[in-house]
Amino acid sequence: MINIASSQSFIPLHGDQDKIANKICQQVSGFECLDPCRESYSIFTCKQRPGTDRFDIDTIDLHLVEGSGTRTGEVIESFVQFSHLTYLKIAEEITVRDLWGKLLYEYPDPLEIYIVAQTEKMPDNLTMPKRLWKITYGYISVQMPSNMFNVTSDLEYLQIDSIVNSGTSIFPAKHPEPKKLKTFIGPITTYSGFFPYPSYALQFCETIRLKIYNDFSANGYKDFRLPVFSNLLYLKDLTYEFINSGSEKGQIFTFDFAISSNKALKSLTITGFGMRMTRDLDLSNLAKGASISIDGSCSEFLACGSEPCLKLPEDASLYINKCNFSLSKIDFSNAVSVKILNNNLAQNLPNLRINYPKLTTFNLGDSNFGGTVPNEYCLIKENVLSIGNNKLSGALPSCFGCVGGGFDASKGLFPNNFESFSDSTPPTACETFQVFDNYSKIAKTDGSSIITVYGQDFGWTSTTKQGDASVNFVVPNRQLELVIPKGVGTDVKYVATFHVGPDGIDKEFTFSYQQPVIRYYSFLKNNDGEFFVISGDGFDYQGINSVEIEKSPLPKTTYDGPSAVVGTTYGDIILPLEDVIIGNELESGNAFDITVTVGGQSSTKQFTYYDSIQIHNIDTIKLHTIGGVQEFEGQFPPVGINDVQVTVNNVPCDIRKYDTTHIEIAYPAVPGASHYPIKIVVGGLTVGELVEFIELPTQRPTFDPNDGWMPTGSSSTLLPSFFLTFISSFLIIKLF
Repeated sequence: MINIASSQSFIPLHGDQDKIANKICQQVSGFECLDPCRESYSIFTCKQRPGTDRFDIDTIDLHLVEGSGTRTGEVIESFVQFSHLTYLKIAEEITVRDLWGKLLYEYPDPLEIYIVAQTEKMPDNLTMPKRLWKITYGYISVQMPSNMFNVTSDLEYLQIDSIVNSGTSIFPAKHPEPKKLKTFIGPITTYSGFFPYPSYALQFCETIRLKIYNDFSANGYKDFRLPVFSNLLYLKDLTYEFINSGSEKGQIFTFDFAISSNKALKSLTITGFGMRMTRDLDLSNLAKGASISIDGSCSEFLACGSEPCLKLPEDASLYINKCNFSLSKIDFSNAVSVKILNNNLAQNLPNLRINYPKLTTFNLGDSNFGGTVPNEYCLIKENVLSIGNNKLSGALPSCFGCVGGGFDASKGLFPNNFESFSDSTPPTACETFQVFDNYSKIAKTDGSSIITVYGQDFGWTSTTKQGDASVNFVVPNRQLELVIPKGVGTDVKYVATFHVGPDGIDKEFTFSYQQPVIRYYSFLKNNDGEFFVISGDGFDYQGINSVEIEKSPLPKTTYDGPSAVVGTTYGDIILPLEDVIIGNELESGNAFDITVTVGGQSSTKQFTYYDSIQIHNIDTIKLHTIGGVQEFEGQFPPVGINDVQVTVNNVPCDIRKYDTTHIEIAYPAVPGASHYPIKIVVGGLTVGELVEFIELPTQRPTFDPNDGWMPTGSSSTLLPSFFLTFISSFLIIKLF
């Protein structure tokens, strides 16, 4: 018996917890535990209650104590005093009769219970403690009460390690809907049975892991069926683990094709011998990025006749271990990670229906592959390929010879028995190197251009030797992108050194920046002043834009315009309005020319000056969120349709019709019902408004031109938006 010299050294517990704990300690060990927080033979642990100087029993592990001389123990004390209990474990040798009557109705913290041996019948009307979230049975021989799953139960996690054959099913025939149950882990045997309606009992589960004892050499074995899981909306993790003494002694089950209906499934694992897929299976409906694992004696798994017959989920990860079946039965096109390890496949490497550039892992090691390496493996990214410890031989694709055996992309090839190629083989002269010159040679000046280039055996990496562009390898040895920076001019050169051959190979790329294209002009007023804006493409975003404005019969005026800014639709050259003075020198209807010169390239466009436009009722128009067609009525300048620009939410619209009284546009969809900006530019005059977008009714009534969709009534006259005068029901914008 423990001897404590002074009670002053005891850790203080709330209430009578120390007394109850001491009694329990004596009942299971024969020893006293006067200070259960310090000396309890690992039966109790304690935790200080926040805001107090006292402690609570936090966990209880009821087990026999070595040296006590006892072989069994029975706890008769109640656990009610342990109000902050978070974990309770009851060993096989310990009996706690009427356990559920010894617990509180509700606990402040989540409670977990682990019962090593559940052999005592549980009352069907038991009340589960609130916040009891996890129950684990080491083994169980009695039926679980239906009340475990009632509407007040907080049980989220149910684990059963083993089921004892007692002649009855441990699963209740009827039970309430287990809305809180998220995880079920348990065995299925020839005698155990299962939930009668598994898709009902486990409908809210996110994880289901089944251990299936299918060894028909076991005494009393009878064939049984596996549960079918369909339309489980929350299921993310499903595991089948088959337990038997060998591939010739296991019952084989037909794969549950209803699994493909579980669209949230992120992980499907099949371990051991026992599953056979007899027809085509499309798993592409499973969650994007799902993991498929086939591990163990699975030579019978792909018993389907067609090739391929298994389609993987989008961006899938596939793991195959210790198997033997034809990989031609698998459609790898959706896979991003493939691990095929420790198999006895005795076949050629797979090279069909594989999206090589998409792969992040392609490990086919130690699987008895033979033959040669397919040319398509040149398209796999660096440090992704691993095919060592197979029986591969022959000549390698030329791409590997171009970089040599020591290059990162080649290291995953070894060990194998290749012809004249090892991890110390130097690069060849790479006579197969090609970069095709049929790429686009025009780039935008705003730095948004990416030029796609194709070729052969140009390797996996490069460095810049001359110029400001950069190279992005999209598909190794086949496709790359030239990322073009901001700039202007023609015949711009960029030289890259590709890391192939003994010393690398230089390749010169030539391109020209697009010439300037003037789209329209407009007026702008903000806190910084009043401006004349030229919008278009091909402007200089880093240097001077030379602008020439000719207002016949007046002489030409040249301006050193500032660097262009990236607008919502086009680039903008912004000049002070007082320098341009178009309105003071031209009458409405007079023509003038704008010329922009950048990088030695020029563009000229003629415009006609107008001092006003009218648009009727733009403030009452309602547009649809799904996009559509809208007509604006008003009085517009007699310009060509190409001189009209309309954007909605900064997205250009298609101008379908234009005349001096109508503009008809096809406008794009918007994210949702709200107000979005619409901008109309006609002959240099800009109108900007917020327009309401509404959801389209599910049942559209017969079209009525007066129902608010195409309003009529008072008019709005809109001119350049920086001079506003309100007169009666007209919004008048006039340029002075």
